[in-house]
Amino acid sequence: MKSIVVYGDIHGCLDEFKALRKKVDLKPDDIEVSVGDFLNKGPYSIETLHYLLKQDISCILGNNEVKIIKLYKRYLKEGEKYLKTIKPHERDTVLKITENELKYLSSLPYFLKFSNLTIIHAGIMNDVKLNQDLDRKTKKQITLLRYLNLDLESIPWDDFEGRYKFWSELYEGGEGFIVFGHHPFDEPKIDKYSIGIDTGCVYGGKLTAVKFSIKESGKVDTKNYKLISVKAKQNYWE
Repeated sequence: MKSIVVYGDIHGCLDEFKALRKKVDLKPDDIEVSVGDFLNKGPYSIETLHYLLKQDISCILGNNEVKIIKLYKRYLKEGEKYLKTIKPHERDTVLKITENELKYLSSLPYFLKFSNLTIIHAGIMNDVKLNQDLDRKTKKQITLLRYLNLDLESIPWDDFEGRYKFWSELYEGGEGFIVFGHHPFDEPKIDKYSIGIDTGCVYGGKLTAVKFSIKESGKVDTKNYKLISVKAKQNYWE
């Protein structure tokens, strides 16, 4: 039976990514998707991009890919002096990436849909309808959303005091069952209509994938998915 495999935030942890793909037990017809944030922070950022391209793995935009696109454009305008103002891991990626690879990043979608399954990087609000003409505000939300305050407005920080709701706890399923990354959890975050699979590999946690079967009808079996993880070799962000 054909499957869809979605990988959590890789962040340049290429060794762990390769190990995870072996553990997933892929079949030739399986569909593979990266949930975004495959670049930055970890040891093999640009090499991960090369590997994804070579293996023909589908990707969606994460906030770190968006950031690299912006940094590269500013580098072209301001030159070498600008590189001194950005973080070393970002500088390394900007210097190594080619124009064709940048075009590839710029062409990536903000979401992918497979029948009743939707893959986005961060999150969506219940009133959002995913289509090909997303406005700037929605694009930003899809790549950055985490917690909502008591007025159901997005807050741009973590909720260390447990006062707010994570977006997926309030999501009502309007855009199907959602797989997302962006916010690292110790274990996958499972809610009624979604699952978060960023388990913080680059921070010394795990790299996680979720595997779904595709039914003969073309619908995805979102009730009986399988979670597969590999432990990080180390904390790369100390």
